[in-house]
Amino acid sequence: MKERLIALIRLFVPLYSFVNLTLLAFGYTPLPFETNQIETALTALLGAGSLLYAWWKNNNLTEAAQQAQVMLREWKGQVRREGQEKSG
Repeated sequence: MKERLIALIRLFVPLYSFVNLTLLAFGYTPLPFETNQIETALTALLGAGSLLYAWWKNNNLTEAAQQAQVMLREWKGQVRREGQEKSG
């Protein structure tokens, strides 16, 4: 995931510069964003994205995930019982 994020940043930063230079070359005003505004927007997007990812990852939202959680609990109970039988 980290490599993908770095790759996207490396794509968007030069792309932003390219669009600004192209607009200037054709006589249009460049994009009306300052570096601080872009950094703030990217930070907000990354924060919101990571929040949603963490929420999705740590909750069993789909039917398959709920079934897998039931199976995991059963398996953990089985392993715990086997461990107690061996030690007892």
